[in-house]
Amino acid sequence: MNHEKTKAPAVDHSVMILDLLAAASYPLTLSEICESTGISPATGHRVINALLHHQLVAHDPGRKKSYCIGSRIFQISSTIYNKQSLIPVFYPIAEILKNEIHRSIFLCIPIGDQVVVISKVDASGSGSYNLYIGKTMTQHACAAGKAILAMRPESSRQLYLEAATRITPELAERRDEMDAELERAQRLGYAVSSGDAEGQLSCIAAPVLNMRNEPIAAISAVISQDWLNPQQARAYSKHLVQAARQLSSRII
Repeated sequence: MNHEKTKAPAVDHSVMILDLLAAASYPLTLSEICESTGISPATGHRVINALLHHQLVAHDPGRKKSYCIGSRIFQISSTIYNKQSLIPVFYPIAEILKNEIHRSIFLCIPIGDQVVVISKVDASGSGSYNLYIGKTMTQHACAAGKAILAMRPESSRQLYLEAATRITPELAERRDEMDAELERAQRLGYAVSSGDAEGQLSCIAAPVLNMRNEPIAAISAVISQDWLNPQQARAYSKHLVQAARQLSSRII
């Protein structure tokens, strides 16, 4: 998780505390929170009280003077989740795709310059992957993001890559390679990736398009922890592209 400091320390501290409580397996006391985050006790006390006031954290009755994630976090999450009209339609299509290729299937949507996993269907015996609902990845570093980028107009792709290069200057050395990869993904109708943002996994993804032919999501499959060669990608792509087209056709 990115805990780089900004010019709003109260927000920084709040995010650190919420991230910590969300990941913790049991409620934490103020001293445990401050020890884990490096926040001073006085500051931690003020931030916790503010988060309590807004119901972003709550007192846990099972452990004295301890805190857990509050009800408002769940309300916000539920509101966002319920706005994703693709999810109910995704499940039956993903179930069929999972049975065809025997791989775990994920639905991702673009949020700014990132993609976020919003739903998944696990294949039996698929193992434990570092891909989960809520997982956020940089678009150009994962198959789902590249599948979405590839279907955007050339001008939009270039604006994205220019902004990404300003944030990560070393990308400048790979611009030609990335341009070629996105053009190939646009031509073939799917994108692949190995490692990087997907936790050293090989993935393949196909874009989901709305009625204006704009990419609004991507269906992605985890293939293996090894390098995905072109022959394997072509073998999986037929089923994946078909599933993405089926989902696209059901968008109102």
